[in-house]
Amino acid sequence: MASPGLTSWVLGGVQSEVTRARQTPPQATAWRVMRPILVNSITQPALQYEEVVVSEGSAILRDLLFSPDHQHLYALTERQVSRVAVESCEQYSSCGECLGSGDPHCGWCVLHSICSRKDVCERADEPQRFTTRVEQCVRLRVQPDSVSVTMSQVPLELQAQNVPSLSAGVNCSFEDFVETEARIYGGRIFCLSPSNKEVAPITQDQGDQRVIKLYIKSRETGKKFASVDFVFYNCSVHHSCLSCVNGDFPCHWCKYRHMCTQDASDCSFQEGRVNTSEVTLYD
Repeated sequence: MASPGLTSWVLGGVQSEVTRARQTPPQATAWRVMRPILVNSITQPALQYEEVVVSEGSAILRDLLFSPDHQHLYALTERQVSRVAVESCEQYSSCGECLGSGDPHCGWCVLHSICSRKDVCERADEPQRFTTRVEQCVRLRVQPDSVSVTMSQVPLELQAQNVPSLSAGVNCSFEDFVETEARIYGGRIFCLSPSNKEVAPITQDQGDQRVIKLYIKSRETGKKFASVDFVFYNCSVHHSCLSCVNGDFPCHWCKYRHMCTQDASDCSFQEGRVNTSEVTLYD
């Protein structure tokens, strides 16, 4: 039997350590783990990017064996053989988590929105469909980034960076509430916000604002692959001049009817209205 100690194995520039826990008190449980480390050069410190539990109790022996496809490592103890995946990319649910993990086997399959090895990402060799650097994660902006609950089907313009070809088309998805068709012109994406009828269940009993995720959904893969915060705001929930006009949204206070509204034309010409610039004078 191998004596307790440290064993290393190397695969394509990836070095992993098999470590043994220190002796534990009687009745205690010792979990034996493998700690993969990434070695980029002899001048840089090694990076441990994961800790994998292999067995309970028994020490891991020095004898390690790769599967024929080098996708798994067989680790032995006195009582069992454990098959350990060389990578577990699927545990990461976002591009930032995936590429920030430091696991050299993993990259982000953009239009499928999954963390995976390159060989399992469809059409990975095409530009920007598979990325391995955090700064290459898709970034999304939308203008306007908020609309009133009283506004129906407002045109939205989205700008997406680090995206592959979207020739198959995309849709705009407001979480799981509403999905609208999008059109692409000159590298920009255009779609409409939900109708008044569709907005109602999204914002009901949500106060003066409801923040949701606006996703871009690939028609090619059927997956949502980028998102940005989008706000529906409701001026009518405010019942004082100050709370109406001092908020984060363009609300107006009708002076005589004591009503807060997004649409200034709701206030009659005779009574006038108050906006943010006038509030100090009015109050």
